[in-house]
Amino acid sequence: MRRETGKVPVCKDPNIIYIDGRLECRNIKSGRYLSYQPPGGGWNNQRVAFENAVVMAKLLNRTLIVHPLAPHQEILKLKKRRKIAAGYEIYNMLPKDKLLALSNVIDLRRLSKLIPVKEFTSSHNEFHKVHSKLKWKTVCHNGLFGTWVDIVPKRKEKEKWEIIEEYMLSLPSSGEIPLYRRICLKDEEDFGSNASTRRPLWGILEELSDRTEDLIYFSEGSLYNRKFIFFNGETVLNAHRWIAQFVRFAPDITNRVMAVLEKLGHPYNAVHIRRTDHPSSFRIRQDFWLRQLQIRSALNLTKTLYIATDERNRTWFRPFRDAGYNLYFADDFAEQLRLTTIPTTMVQDVLGLCEQLICAHADHFVGSYYSTFTMYIKRLRRQLSRNRGMLIDAYSSIIWAGSRQMGR
Repeated sequence: MRRETGKVPVCKDPNIIYIDGRLECRNIKSGRYLSYQPPGGGWNNQRVAFENAVVMAKLLNRTLIVHPLAPHQEILKLKKRRKIAAGYEIYNMLPKDKLLALSNVIDLRRLSKLIPVKEFTSSHNEFHKVHSKLKWKTVCHNGLFGTWVDIVPKRKEKEKWEIIEEYMLSLPSSGEIPLYRRICLKDEEDFGSNASTRRPLWGILEELSDRTEDLIYFSEGSLYNRKFIFFNGETVLNAHRWIAQFVRFAPDITNRVMAVLEKLGHPYNAVHIRRTDHPSSFRIRQDFWLRQLQIRSALNLTKTLYIATDERNRTWFRPFRDAGYNLYFADDFAEQLRLTTIPTTMVQDVLGLCEQLICAHADHFVGSYYSTFTMYIKRLRRQLSRNRGMLIDAYSSIIWAGSRQMGR
């Protein structure tokens, strides 16, 4: 082992590991690790799988092996060229030079104060080769067929089983599951097409806590799961705290955003308007966002309005100017965002990360309710406001069994 002594140690990518805020080099031949196949889709899909892996690694007391971010534009190009669904297979088609190391996005030193973190920076196919000599436990459960719980209730705990059965009724039928989410086919075979068949239930601690293999590996993008049901309220609070306190943007992202905020100044309002690539977006007009801003008396606070959007036609935003707002877009902060320093294939992803944080710091915010991009902004805003107590609306995949989010 080689410890960090003021300088970043020189070591091969597979040997980089973060422990308690330090970067170390270790020749990994065996141990207790947990990792995952990143899903297809953009940053927010990949983030969900990553954050679920953080919680799993902490609960199971394992070192987490993290994977690079696949730029959304590269995934869309492959999807169009190959005419296939944007599932995990597309992620695996990307070579190292098309991927962005996660340490460029997430502060892994900070995360390592919660759990040891090993960063893998190459392709996923290479990941399998490098770790082939470890003993693997491969896990694949589809959260649209069944559900994960922290602990499977005893049969006599009827109230808990009623909660589970009610939640299972909200899951889609086999035929309703989109193509890119048709993973872990053994689950589908076990469930079958019979709607009366009891859906599977998987207990994290029962299934995984006593595994002796070197590596627990969640395959086929199966950690892209938006709801894990936990009955232990303290564990839920801990999971939400772990994510809020230790999963933060990398310093480079934060520095870019702070430069924007210094120029923009407080107070300011912000909106996220997703327009060009979502089926729900085209039927929603400007009045939706203007009405929500009016409800918040945003114009009485300030005329400054930052707009995070994929809509390139600036004339579409004329009603916002007519309403009295001074509009600002990412283009107005080119010097602060410094996007020219980023590889062109990754510009949109880094910009998206920056805009989420810009919107999170706004005094008033209105998003696109159908967008996971907006959902993450809302969670960041809640974290910044430092609300305490049980996070009923935590915008997290770790759901307390008593939460009203259960039925959503």
